[in-house]
Amino acid sequence: MVLSCSIFIFGCAANMTANKKTAQAREQLGNSLVREGDYQGGLKELLEAARLDPESESIQNAIGYTYQGLRDFDKAIQHYKKALELKSDYPEAQNNLGTVYGQLGRWEEAIALFQKAADNDFYRTRHFAYDNLGSIYRTRGDYRLAIKNYKKAVVFSPAYSPAYANMALAHEMLQEWDLAVEAHKKAIDISPELAVFHLNLGRLYLRLKRAQEAAEEFLATISLDRTGPYGEEAKKLLREVRKTE
Repeated sequence: MVLSCSIFIFGCAANMTANKKTAQAREQLGNSLVREGDYQGGLKELLEAARLDPESESIQNAIGYTYQGLRDFDKAIQHYKKALELKSDYPEAQNNLGTVYGQLGRWEEAIALFQKAADNDFYRTRHFAYDNLGSIYRTRGDYRLAIKNYKKAVVFSPAYSPAYANMALAHEMLQEWDLAVEAHKKAIDISPELAVFHLNLGRLYLRLKRAQEAAEEFLATISLDRTGPYGEEAKKLLREVRKTE
């Protein structure tokens, strides 16, 4: 009887180990498909991974992220919460759940989650949480607090260009034009390939009646996004500039 039980226990442990390894492989494949934009294919792999390893918080977080990409926010919330049930101190899931609440206008819940993630010393990408906090405060019109959090984001990741771009927009709302220009330029210095950053700086130059500089940024936008939405917007604004010349 003892031998039979030992064999049974060993067999269960071996199956669990095999399931976890298979689940990890399915999780990696699912995440890869999602990054490539194949949300349905990724979701199929991730749900199978969760079946094989229902106690994995990272799989639940990945499923939540995929549902969020599919704009099924109820299911995204469900799986992010499941991830946090499995690991309460899980900053990636806290940050991701906060972004869903932000999209839904549930500001206080979003702020609480972003703050928890930002305060976690073991969160390797704390700049995401601080940038998200800044964007919530900017949306609510608290531009000073927004800028404070954007500055914290770039302390943790000096090369994180979106935080500079968002900081610039907050400075614009406060009519701090020089600081706004400086932040836009910093975003462009870090990520010169992003058309939207050139477009935003061009818009500001146009607002400040700095026509030549605006035209240069619009031309840069068009070269980077010739047939896309940013390029099309830049073409329209460039025509306005040239009418004033």
